[in-house]
Amino acid sequence: MAFPSKSPIATRAVMALAGVLFVFALLVRGAKPAALVRPEDTPAAEPRIEQPLQLLARGAALRVAELDRWISKNQLTEWKAVRGTVFALQDCPPTMDWLDGAEGQRFERCVAALRGGTREDALASLVLVFQLARATEWKPGMLGHTQHAERLGALLEGWLRSWSARSAKDALLVEPALSATLLYGRAMRIAWRAPVLGYNAAPYERARALLNEIAGESGHRSEFGEALQSRHPAAARGLASDKDVLEGLEEECAVIYPKLVGDCEDR
Repeated sequence: MAFPSKSPIATRAVMALAGVLFVFALLVRGAKPAALVRPEDTPAAEPRIEQPLQLLARGAALRVAELDRWISKNQLTEWKAVRGTVFALQDCPPTMDWLDGAEGQRFERCVAALRGGTREDALASLVLVFQLARATEWKPGMLGHTQHAERLGALLEGWLRSWSARSAKDALLVEPALSATLLYGRAMRIAWRAPVLGYNAAPYERARALLNEIAGESGHRSEFGEALQSRHPAAARGLASDKDVLEGLEEECAVIYPKLVGDCEDR
């Protein structure tokens, strides 16, 4: 029995489909494969320097050389020289006396230059200031000399003005910045309460103004103020006090750095 032949329309449709499939096969064969993204090509979400708070703690000398690879090239020579000096400092000289000498002046220039650099440079700058706080004497003592604590406070103040806002959401800098705030509160409170009779109002007012600037006022906290509230709630609550905005900061500092009080016992 004879079968009817296929219609011309059906035949043309089959041929057209075959042509489309052929062209598609050629395109697929000639297409370039997607580039592979290696893990090292992906931007890192976490800080590249592990546990940066260790670099502010007692024993920082064991790790401080790790920062060399992260320092900006134009700052590296000075950084190495100054870190070598301050980490080798002996005999606990008064802070201001040492800073006013040749080595101290070089130290301050290096701290300022690093503070104006990258986030890693900024961390290195803060490492130097914390080591200075450990290696020199800024506790007022019986004579109530507060210039040493105030000079340390000025170094911390300069750093906080430059980096506190940027550090609020920076995994590398947020904890070091908060630690700098706590130490600043301790140093300035010590200076404020140094006189045997009464108080030294100038460092207190200066500190209160800075804290309002970087953390915001009660009910209108900055991002940095919110970070302080999250990690050190007692310190943040103290900022709303109308009697002693520094007390909470010093109490929190005493928890983290119990012996860092300006007498070189935390070395």
